[in-house]
Amino acid sequence: MSSTRTPSPAGAAADPAAPHPGAVYPLRPLAQDEVFLGAFSVIRRNPRAVLGLPFLAGLLNFVVSVLMMVLMPSEAYIRWLTDPLAFENQEVALAALSEGGLVLLTTVITLVGNLILALSIGLLAIPALRAAYGLPTTLGQTLTLRAGRLGWLVLHILVLMVLLGVAAAIIVVLSFLLVLVTFGLGLLLVLPGLFLLLCWLTAAFMFGPAAIVVERRNAFSAITRSFQLNRGLWWRHIGTVALLYLMLGVVLVITSLPAGLVAGVGAELAWVSAQGQDDLLVLLILGLSHAYDVVLTTLLAALVGTVLALMYLNSRFRREALDVLLIDAASTAVELPGSPEHTAAHMAPLGGARR
Repeated sequence: MSSTRTPSPAGAAADPAAPHPGAVYPLRPLAQDEVFLGAFSVIRRNPRAVLGLPFLAGLLNFVVSVLMMVLMPSEAYIRWLTDPLAFENQEVALAALSEGGLVLLTTVITLVGNLILALSIGLLAIPALRAAYGLPTTLGQTLTLRAGRLGWLVLHILVLMVLLGVAAAIIVVLSFLLVLVTFGLGLLLVLPGLFLLLCWLTAAFMFGPAAIVVERRNAFSAITRSFQLNRGLWWRHIGTVALLYLMLGVVLVITSLPAGLVAGVGAELAWVSAQGQDDLLVLLILGLSHAYDVVLTTLLAALVGTVLALMYLNSRFRREALDVLLIDAASTAVELPGSPEHTAAHMAPLGGARR
């Protein structure tokens, strides 16, 4: 299977940028490094769609945050955004946590933000799969080609949030009890165990959004479909997810340094500034920090979304020989390669020819 070559129409060699099968990534089972290289190739081929969607999600999250702060004003929340170092003081932290508005505001903004970001990551399967044929994808196409699946996608993400939230609470309690009973020695098992469990849970459910967007699954059958696509490939997928988490962790640690410096300097300036000017400085700090977060989130979400989409496609290559079907059906006009309508449109003439 790995030696399968992707054919290209006449003239493709003269114009490598022209849409043709395998123009962005090979149509064959991909190695781990090829998944990441293919994801970067998808971003380069369709930057407006792949970067534009998480960028819009970041802007929407900013608007939601501002609206929530207007509807539910909280001085503790604003201070937490502009001067997080102040909460290293135990008394300040306890006083802030005792304020119900801060907890509610933080919870709502976090849940809504995660939902919007997860939606954008799920929809990135559209430009990633269209890239199998080298098809260009606009931001409008990414938003509209599967607009009818957004309801199922939202419900699916909410179901996963509930399931993973309950599981996380149980795991944290059990881990705490283990560490407490073993007088801290349990950390040697708990920390790597939690990371491995996190990677397993991510691998177990990560194909659900793509199954909804591409295969038109519902919110619940997509969970079963995700497990099906992992059969025989668990350790490969867990290893890829672990590598992705490590990469994201390194990037976040490095990029948090300038953000913390700006917040610290801005908080000091606001503290010593004249009355009336401190509010402007606070708004400036909030604006800069959110702009920085939007740019960083856009880049990371684009990478994560395309990597997950390529992993989904690669799993179908390995388990269902989808690469063979895509090569055979390259001449069939379709908006989303690998979708049920693509398969049906390709198989219909064959069925007629057999009869």
